[in-house]
Amino acid sequence: MQSVVVEAEKYSLTTGKGSYTLLGWWRFCYLHSFETKQHTIYWNDKVFSGTSEGPEMVRGGGLLVIGQDQDRMGGGYTFSQSLNAVVADLRLYNRTLTNSEALDFVSCKETHLDPQTLVSFSDFKNNWKIEGSVNIEDLNLADICQKESSFLIMFPEAWSFSQAVAMCNNVGGSLPVPISARENEQILSFLNPYIPYCSDAHGYSIALGMLKEYETHSHYHYKSGENITYSNFLYRRDEDSNCVAIAVTEDDYGYWYYSKCDLELCTICNFTSVTHLKVRGLCDESLFNTTYLVLGESGEKPVFRGFSNSQLQWTGTTWTLTYLPENNVKATMTTKFEDEYPVGLRQWITEGDRCSLQQGSSQFLVISACQASSFK
Repeated sequence: MQSVVVEAEKYSLTTGKGSYTLLGWWRFCYLHSFETKQHTIYWNDKVFSGTSEGPEMVRGGGLLVIGQDQDRMGGGYTFSQSLNAVVADLRLYNRTLTNSEALDFVSCKETHLDPQTLVSFSDFKNNWKIEGSVNIEDLNLADICQKESSFLIMFPEAWSFSQAVAMCNNVGGSLPVPISARENEQILSFLNPYIPYCSDAHGYSIALGMLKEYETHSHYHYKSGENITYSNFLYRRDEDSNCVAIAVTEDDYGYWYYSKCDLELCTICNFTSVTHLKVRGLCDESLFNTTYLVLGESGEKPVFRGFSNSQLQWTGTTWTLTYLPENNVKATMTTKFEDEYPVGLRQWITEGDRCSLQQGSSQFLVISACQASSFK
């Protein structure tokens, strides 16, 4: 359960509690009347209202900083006080919005407010100074307002069906199973940027999480065994094959076909919730985070981001775990094959950490999606 804290000068206001998931959009709108001392906070589907003390006005002449706490005006920044999040559609108005205007905003409805904003992200590059590790991307309203909690991650190595299933299981996901034309199109949209990594002279295909039932020629979910009623086969070639793939080729774009299960294809994993990967084997004094999230790609491989100060990613020749405040604190995985991933039991060479190991010595770490509740 989380709360929102709004602070101004010496005043502080804390909302009631709500439960929200990581890697999901939180739509937030704060209304404040300096005259009546009334405030209303819209936080996704929650509304908090009341009366509170506060400043009589917002004084000019300062600096508006997003994503950092100013220990002094324009400085005193520290890594531990930085915002690890994505911020979109920031707006500041010089009047209190009406309740209906605020509700339209958090409900993802088109808003046409008058007057214009005092501060916004509409002209980001000209109106804002960017410092530190900040990425800027253009987002559509649909990206922010989508209600689906599932997301896809690409693994560009060529694996058989059983290997792909094992990898998705290891990181807490599963092979995708589209059950509608819309979900099929979402998979295709996700796949388009990876054509350079996975294609050959014939285009490329991705394994789906379905298997064929020979007697009825139907197909079913590889985990649950549930029959899949949606179908998008162009023609049923390779009738003797048991697995199903989606084609990303010019002629068969988006259509399914039966494929041999030992055929090695690029893999995408579907996540219906945020997976927490646990690192076991670090000492209590270690600077590295022990919990990681599977995020989008850096280059072509996934990134594993620690809860606060660490990041695990492919650095061209191996996997490197970095303590972000100090780049000289790191651990590199001993890699035997380029398609190895850091999940499971792996050997690491650690540098600069607080654990009482000789610098440059190796240790074994386990990275797993298994939580404490997984063991009995």
